[in-house]
Amino acid sequence: MTIALSAINKLCFVNNTLVMPGDEHHLAVWKRCNDMVISWIRNTLTQDIIDSVLYAETAKALWNELNARYGQANGAKFYQFQNNLCQITQGNNDISTYFAKMKSNWIS
Repeated sequence: MTIALSAINKLCFVNNTLVMPGDEHHLAVWKRCNDMVISWIRNTLTQDIIDSVLYAETAKALWNELNARYGQANGAKFYQFQNNLCQITQGNNDISTYFAKMKSNWIS
């Protein structure tokens, strides 16, 4: 997401390098861009997550809320994933079966 926002010069709305302007003309432009960034971020979320962050008024507030909730790695789940991945061997399986085992571990 940061790469996409950076590519379109809108990363400043979530990393707090662009503050809300005080004058009316610039404020209207800022609000329009802020709403656009909020819309882009929401379009990448599931409906359950959207419902939980529906009232964020700025892209920065939305970003911070999502980062606080999902930005930290789950150490136990990561350990389990690594452990499962290390135990997968190809053995007598063809490459398709081996790949399917690896991919199912990634998805779960």
